[in-house]
Amino acid sequence: MNSIAAFARRFRDDERGIISIELVLVVPILVWVFLSTYVYFDVYRVETNSVRATITIAEMFSREDMVDNTYIDSAREVLRELTFEEANPDLRVTVYRFRESDNTYRRVWSRNRGMGGNLTNSDLADLAAAGRLPPMNELDQNIFIETRTQYDAPFNIGLGPFVVTDLEDLTFTQDMIIRPRGIRLCFKQNNGTERCS
Repeated sequence: MNSIAAFARRFRDDERGIISIELVLVVPILVWVFLSTYVYFDVYRVETNSVRATITIAEMFSREDMVDNTYIDSAREVLRELTFEEANPDLRVTVYRFRESDNTYRRVWSRNRGMGGNLTNSDLADLAAAGRLPPMNELDQNIFIETRTQYDAPFNIGLGPFVVTDLEDLTFTQDMIIRPRGIRLCFKQNNGTERCS
């Protein structure tokens, strides 16, 4: 019995190899913390790029008097370059006006690349009901730019069960409303006809 007690005391007091055990316990936690920090900062970088790219695209359209399908395709390419996306991000451009006679927002034209469908008058009514469309004069037009970019995390940081912190597949949707610098922004269709009002 004494030999078992002596062995237990020697085992308890032996400090050889303690640094190796601490290293094995701490290094995985440190690596996880560093990778998590990198991924979180990368998420904010991509979101900031998405916002800035949307502002740039809105400025592009506000400076034009007439656009066509080629211009919208080129704007999508610019958006891809600004957001550093490997695949094309989604873009929808809608020009709308306000009608005072029935107090509604009416679509002049809408074109999208990858957003599903064009914005409709009922979509504008929903946006107005949500307070997302600014008041405007009946003679004015506004340009509603919507972009959607996908984020793919460079590392899986192991927080998947927690939906709030799962950064594997995030989609950043941005929108911006801007007035044309000229009187209006027209769309030239493939057959040569123009949609202006």
